Amino acid sequence: MTQVHEYNVVIPEAARLASLMGVKADLERVLAYAERMFERWSGPHLAKSPFDIVGFSTEVDFDEWEALSTAAAVAYGRCFMSGVRQELPEDDVKLGTTEIIATHEFLMAYRNKHVAHSVNPFEQNTVTVQIADTFATASEIESVTPSHTRQTGLAFDELPRVRDLANWWLARVSADISGETIRIRDILRKMSLDEIKAAGGPPLRQIDQKRDVRTRRRTL
Repeated sequence: MTQVHEYNVVIPEAARLASLMGVKADLERVLAYAERMFERWSGPHLAKSPFDIVGFSTEVDFDEWEALSTAAAVAYGRCFMSGVRQELPEDDVKLGTTEIIATHEFLMAYRNKHVAHSVNPFEQNTVTVQIADTFATASEIESVTPSHTRQTGLAFDELPRVRDLANWWLARVSADISGETIRIRDILRKMSLDEIKAAGGPPLRQIDQKRDVRTRRRTL
């Protein structure tokens, strides 16, 4: 029986294809988070009558809503950040519609200025004081009240646009993956089998990857 062995393709030309797979995985996570939010709390299928306004009459777990909103924003933002993989060229979003561009700008601002940093209009931290009309002097003030308010996740009407944005990028990335796969195959066909084997070596198995993640968590 013929045995087929798998080897890592470790050549510079393959870096983009490998990176695209990581980006694709993040975009798929954005869609998964959006679909979870849509199915549980914001989809029109949840309306109990033709006059029902979903979101006002549907009980929403806002802690989970915010967590999924944050996860979606982080996964999306990863696609445009450099690291162990090549990032997507962010300027490519200009090839999309006006709504695609606007949604991208909003989601990146939400990620960069609210999720990752507190430099935004998405939250307000204030201190107030109550002064009665009968007060003669400020010495009659008894206390001040600090308060915090913030946007608890994405708005309901933003969710469909985020889903459309992720699908727009995913279509482009999937097309790029198909083209890159053929390009790398053709490059390998011009190499010797010994070169391919020597450069790569066998890939990590899934269980090894999980063990590696647990090891890195303890050492970070």
